Amino acid sequence: METNNIETKPTIEQVLDNLDHNTVYKTKPSIALSLVLIVLGIAFIMLNGQMPGAAEGGLLSPLAIVVGILLLAWGIVAIFIRKTKYVYAPAKQAITFHELFFDLKERDRLVRIMNEGNVDELKKLKPAVNDALKLRVASTSDGSLCYSQVVAYIPFEFVNANDAKKHTPEEARKLLDMVKERK
Repeated sequence: METNNIETKPTIEQVLDNLDHNTVYKTKPSIALSLVLIVLGIAFIMLNGQMPGAAEGGLLSPLAIVVGILLLAWGIVAIFIRKTKYVYAPAKQAITFHELFFDLKERDRLVRIMNEGNVDELKKLKPAVNDALKLRVASTSDGSLCYSQVVAYIPFEFVNANDAKKHTPEEARKLLDMVKERK
């Protein structure tokens, strides 16, 4: 296979982004927890001066400052780093991502199996512990929506070896069973 052809294949995330908003939508967690952490951090720092015995040099005063700074830093970082989640709208279920690793020599067979939709054949492939060849699976917990894609490591980058494939609920259950077996 040519590398140029492989690199142009859209990822599962791109496919999910292009689906109708009534089918799949993206969400991010609220910033409320982050704001609470920031307020608590500021409160710990400000209450430091109000504590009895702060002037005597006890351990409580520096501890309150450290806790306040840690809470403040955690809150600020949490505002900017919020993981995007995909939700399957009809069932209001989160879409989770899993990875199954296979031996690099099985690449052509894996791509063929996934393109044909013959999920039962996956059990015949040699598993691996490294991520040079992986099958990414994005699915709801009940398998009502499931996409998979083969991703291979070609020196210095991961590339999509096939298009993201939508699976039937039966195929999805078989894939999810394989994910559970491999954990």
